[in-house]
Amino acid sequence: MIAPACAQTIGLVMPVTNDTFRDTIAAGVAAAAKAAGYQVTQTDAQGDESLQIANAKQQIADGASALVVLGLAGSVETQIAALARAARVPLVFVNHEPDHALLGNGVAYVGSEEKVAGTLETEEACRLMGGKGSVVVLIGELTHPAARTRTRYVHEVLARPECKGIEILEEQGGNWDRAEAKALMQSFLDAGLRPDGVISNNDEMALGAIDALKPAGLKSVVTGIDATNDGLEAMKAGDLSATVLQDGRGQGALSVALVGKMLAGEAVEPLNWIPFVLVRPGDVAALQAKRTTN
Repeated sequence: MIAPACAQTIGLVMPVTNDTFRDTIAAGVAAAAKAAGYQVTQTDAQGDESLQIANAKQQIADGASALVVLGLAGSVETQIAALARAARVPLVFVNHEPDHALLGNGVAYVGSEEKVAGTLETEEACRLMGGKGSVVVLIGELTHPAARTRTRYVHEVLARPECKGIEILEEQGGNWDRAEAKALMQSFLDAGLRPDGVISNNDEMALGAIDALKPAGLKSVVTGIDATNDGLEAMKAGDLSATVLQDGRGQGALSVALVGKMLAGEAVEPLNWIPFVLVRPGDVAALQAKRTTN
């Protein structure tokens, strides 16, 4: 017999807790868990793969009823899945897409299809640039599936006939981080590059690029992904040209809903998608109002 939800605990196994978007997912988990009567215990791996595995193992040892894991790497997810299955603890991976061979039999994934994000932001950059000019591409963590897939579809869109006039000047990793992206963009400027556009794997790096571009007096088309609160404010200020909404709170909430189903013995889909949505400056007010009411 399954214990009532109020007696159950979700172990939230975080890779880091100082990342804007991942923190949004954690907030979605916390809010949905509270509404459903679950307790949440959260751990921080501080970017260390071995520590994330140890944290998951400790969550299980401490009696977590289920795990929600934002993975750091495929090898980490493989080991955590094995630990969860051995302990018969339902597991939901979120945002960092695992090897699909790990899914099923008590393990599910929640995320958004990254090819859509890379496609939407690059199509918009191409449109705003009139299909010509030069860009730099800012990549997230080089080992992250989202970074790899988003960047792949940047290239696919720029290879289209209507976008072939856009040249990629540089393409480097900024680890999703605003300060790293600012330093990277400054190095491009110091080398004499003057890009007409910046296509960034996320908003934080896009904002870092803007932090370097503005003092240089450059007004480039800059696109990002996530539609963070800071990103929306930058759009209102006319600095960020477009972003793509990734509903982090929605991903967190859906992970809790799947946990509930699995704890009740119900079957769940192995892959669960929340759609990406292009956000232009004219969409910002409505999106901010929706967030305020929620």
